[in-house]
Amino acid sequence: MSDETRDLVWKHIKSIATCMMVTHDGERVVARPMRGIIRPEENAIWFFTDASTDKDSEISHDPRGCLTFADVHDQTYVCVSGHLHHMNDPARIRELWNEGADVYFPEGPDDPNVRLLRFTPEHGEYWDSPSSPIVLAIKFLQAKLSKEKPEMGENASTTLS
Repeated sequence: MSDETRDLVWKHIKSIATCMMVTHDGERVVARPMRGIIRPEENAIWFFTDASTDKDSEISHDPRGCLTFADVHDQTYVCVSGHLHHMNDPARIRELWNEGADVYFPEGPDDPNVRLLRFTPEHGEYWDSPSSPIVLAIKFLQAKLSKEKPEMGENASTTLS
């Protein structure tokens, strides 16, 4: 089951790709939207970032992080926790470069402000519910009539490291 769950977590992450990245700034938890480059074979999710943002100091202070992915249309949600590391690796930047990075860094991969963040997930959990409002309404009605908790889909967690 764990291998199957792990594969499903990675599948959902790949299909959603955009997440809320949660870090710690020393006093509070901070979240921002980020689009990942998903590499399950490396147990990594890569992000381009700007050297002038607060993420570097937050990660230096506390490398723990959390990524939350949500596809509200399909009612699929994933949360992964792990560690973030910032990198200035020109070869890796070129290898991972994509059109999205070009939008944020019009000078290209040689822009001196381009940095990479590597997120190494350690634990993942997903929730997958029926996406049809009619199916959800029927499940709620059945639960109300039977006085039992509604069956709202699948939920599982797994280690990823």
